[in-house]
Amino acid sequence: MPSSRKPSRSAVAAGADAQVLAARVMAMQAEAGITIAMRMPILLKGAFGDSRGQHEATNAVMEKLSAMVESSLAATQAATAFWWGLALNPPGQFDMAAAAVRAADSTLEPFARRTRANAARLSGSRR
Repeated sequence: MPSSRKPSRSAVAAGADAQVLAARVMAMQAEAGITIAMRMPILLKGAFGDSRGQHEATNAVMEKLSAMVESSLAATQAATAFWWGLALNPPGQFDMAAAAVRAADSTLEPFARRTRANAARLSGSRR
């Protein structure tokens, strides 16, 4: 009798979640490139005293700081949920792959949201 090595639903779902996360990371990288390319001339003008460029530099630093704090809180919350889920569920009942994808997704979301908004604002398009 031949044995079937069909992946479980959990493994398939975790793989799909990982692919979605990878696609989001690639989109975020593209939007970051657009943001950097559009922001550089503005920042260069700010280095020579232009108030808009100086304001853009201040906004960039503040956005990164707030995204870092928000991301840290999300990572802490996801790690706490991961360990509680691992501790409170019977062995074999906790989906570690899905929990890892949720942790990575919640950690990246603050940066992704700001990157998407900056790319749209600086390129003049609204999504």
